[in-house]
Amino acid sequence: MTGKQENTDTFKLFDSSMLKQLINKLLGGFTERYEWLDEQDVEKAIDIILEETDPRLRMVGGYRRKLRKPVIRSLVYVNKLVTRIPGAFEVNRKSFGASPQVNALFGSVDDIDELIIRSRVLKQYFDEYPDRDAAYATLVMHRVDKNVLGMELGGDIVKRDVAQVAVNFSGHRLGICASSESELRDMLIWRGIHNLAITALDNITHLKMKTTELQKQSVLLKIKLRDLQAQHRGLDALTAADTDEAQDTQSLARELEETERQLSEAQPRLGTLDDYLTQVRRVFNHPSRYLRVKPDAVRVDRMGIKVENEKSGRGAEVVSANITIGRNPPVAGLLVVFNREDMRSINIKPLSFT
Repeated sequence: MTGKQENTDTFKLFDSSMLKQLINKLLGGFTERYEWLDEQDVEKAIDIILEETDPRLRMVGGYRRKLRKPVIRSLVYVNKLVTRIPGAFEVNRKSFGASPQVNALFGSVDDIDELIIRSRVLKQYFDEYPDRDAAYATLVMHRVDKNVLGMELGGDIVKRDVAQVAVNFSGHRLGICASSESELRDMLIWRGIHNLAITALDNITHLKMKTTELQKQSVLLKIKLRDLQAQHRGLDALTAADTDEAQDTQSLARELEETERQLSEAQPRLGTLDDYLTQVRRVFNHPSRYLRVKPDAVRVDRMGIKVENEKSGRGAEVVSANITIGRNPPVAGLLVVFNREDMRSINIKPLSFT
């Protein structure tokens, strides 16, 4: 073994042993919950960052060391988020009638059939894996609570025009598919890392655009100010009001000064590749700003009417998670499972999907 190889192996051993210590420091000693996180996970996340943002970041000295803490923090955070997503719930005609959860999510069994028919990801999954009988998938929807007037039974009396809240789920979409719930949740962790990397790239792009706009605005203001000053020195000054001239000049000068100040702040942020890396680290150091999952539950009856009094014994609890990615509005999400046999029962074969 050469000296170089010995040094490399020693570094790997040191790196691996230091990983748990670093996680322990970040999480205050609760490392036993994150035994799944190893050196390969950290390296994989860093490679995703380089792929999604800018491969030239490899030229930054010590880039892996600089990304290490932010990456570990984000991996732990995203893993925690994924565990908050409820499921997996079996979705088919039988569960629509038997499960209050599925019944509340869909208006009718036809809505389930329609979701299956138009889902390309489900088609591709069963086409690619003809030996698999089930597909676990992410389901996202929009939840809308609407105030309505309805009927309510109070003892033996039927009350009319009672203020109620109807809970509706719409815009159902299936995301990624997997062969098991654990595999699906693992895939979601890496989707989260991809999302954070894309967010970092978006932030960098936004800063570039802002700098470019400020530069254009600065040039334009300088031209306007110069023209105004030139008019004051020319024949136009004989007919112009001194007070208006001075006010316009002062206003342009203040605007130019503010633009130059913003430009001086924006330019250093992306002056070098090291600045790019700083922007990436900023996102991965604060993943909660860009990815959020909040467990949610609502009690509804079979008609989709919200039940305020849990002690009444009416209705059933329907769970989901409010998922927010970046600047997008939150959506309701959960994990579901579809069986190939269920599709045959509604006369739909995977290859016939659109």
